[in-house]
Amino acid sequence: MNISERNKKVALSRWKKVFENQNRIISNSKGNLTIKAGLCGFLAGDGSVQVRKEKTITHHQLDFFPDDKEMVDVYCSFIKKLYGKSPAVKIKGKMHIARISLKYIVLDLLKECNFGIHKWTLPERLFKLNKDKAIRYWLRGFFSAEGYVNPKYVKTQSVNIVGLRKVSKLLNYLGIVHGFYLYKSDNPNHSQVGMIFINRIESRKIFLKKIGFWHSKKTRLLEESLNL
Repeated sequence: MNISERNKKVALSRWKKVFENQNRIISNSKGNLTIKAGLCGFLAGDGSVQVRKEKTITHHQLDFFPDDKEMVDVYCSFIKKLYGKSPAVKIKGKMHIARISLKYIVLDLLKECNFGIHKWTLPERLFKLNKDKAIRYWLRGFFSAEGYVNPKYVKTQSVNIVGLRKVSKLLNYLGIVHGFYLYKSDNPNHSQVGMIFINRIESRKIFLKKIGFWHSKKTRLLEESLNL
């Protein structure tokens, strides 16, 4: 065996061990269905899941852009529990940027649902396997990223009308009364937006009890609005 063949054999053996380890991690993550649902909710709201084909390689990148310390800490803990890795986190103004570039993580998440401002979907398989808790975790991740709280309501909105209608159905399933509205700006360059408002005090109390936030400021504002 010449040096070239031996080096090739060593490299293949090394990559085989890497792939086996990655598959083991993915297999072990199946016991954390609710955590994965929460992670998908985070990414549907404030994430970027990319598979970019460049000249000689395909780049896999996972980014998350939280504006709250609690949210970035929970997100990173989810990645660690599921995949045994920790994202690199940078702070830019009020925004955190959590980034990790690993193919097996990106592809595993893409097996559950789609991501992107206009095309995010819900992880229906996870809901079927662990319905109530997975739904609550996904909603908590999504509202932590995309929710807005003031003294009179909890609100979320999206240009993904189809996705937001499914969010509305999940809220109905949990017994949270809310309003669903469509808004179209006069500006022809702006997309139609779907909006969900949770106005009633009792509905906001149920929201806090059953869903809540992984976002310290939003939790505080909601509790203050309910005199809790």
